[in-house]
Amino acid sequence: MVIQEPWRKYFPTKWLFVLMAIGVIDLISTATLHATGHIQEMNPLMKPIIEQSEWLFVLVKGMTLVLGYLVIMRHAKTHRRFVADVCRYGSIAYLVVWCVWFVAAL
Repeated sequence: MVIQEPWRKYFPTKWLFVLMAIGVIDLISTATLHATGHIQEMNPLMKPIIEQSEWLFVLVKGMTLVLGYLVIMRHAKTHRRFVADVCRYGSIAYLVVWCVWFVAAL
């Protein structure tokens, strides 16, 4: 019997953790910077939500992160390698888009 690290139960691949961490950092920084008037939301899907309320934005963005996590975890049981690749490339794409939008909003 192989004993796994406790975090492996919730993050079967380190890339899932990286993807979720980027999402949470994005959520917190966007809501905070928007609330203080330092940025405008560039995502056309999230812009009307954050303009209505930063708390509504946090709720909606948080729900998308949870839903994404649950879908990924479901597939990780049988397709771990695929999930690792998707999370790796998704993390890179997320960072690129986030950095471009963040710089454009300054």
